[in-house]
Amino acid sequence: MKKQKKGFYNYFTKNLIKGFLYLAVLVLAIILFKSYFQEQHDAIEHWVSDDYGLMLVIFLISEIFVGILPPELFMIWSIDDPIMVYTGIVATMTVISLFAGWVNYWVGKKISTKKFFHRIFKRRLRKFQRRYEQYGGGFIIVAALTPLPFSLISLFTGSMSYPAKKYFIYSSFRILRFVVYGIIVWQLDGYI
Repeated sequence: MKKQKKGFYNYFTKNLIKGFLYLAVLVLAIILFKSYFQEQHDAIEHWVSDDYGLMLVIFLISEIFVGILPPELFMIWSIDDPIMVYTGIVATMTVISLFAGWVNYWVGKKISTKKFFHRIFKRRLRKFQRRYEQYGGGFIIVAALTPLPFSLISLFTGSMSYPAKKYFIYSSFRILRFVVYGIIVWQLDGYI
């Protein structure tokens, strides 16, 4: 039991460190892009962040389709706004992310009986299967808090007929990720 707990904490810590490194690389890439391509950066940033509805629709699509764009990018795009607007955007993104995870959970539950799912997804998702066998619901918590593909893991969780109530409880740790990353990104204002 102690060995399993230690393994879980090591896995969680490793993915958490990856998340902070990923954020640092993203910030560095944006700083470099901004310094070398100022006009293009401003055009993209204003095109997305000037229309909150568009930005949140893009975020929803990204979250449903396996998190194509990282949530931190949208936080960075909102950094120029006043704190209350920024907080509202991060809170809305949190709700959207949870909603997208729940949608993927239910889609996974529905398509898990289909042959195409077993042919296409089951082989590719074996590594996630091993993590579920090792860590159970803790794996959902790790996915909610770290850069693991939360939407994909939600889809897989549903396909395993994992209890919905437990999934909803464990996936709510996603709120903590958005709060922490939202605070970190806000502190970077002036550097980005």
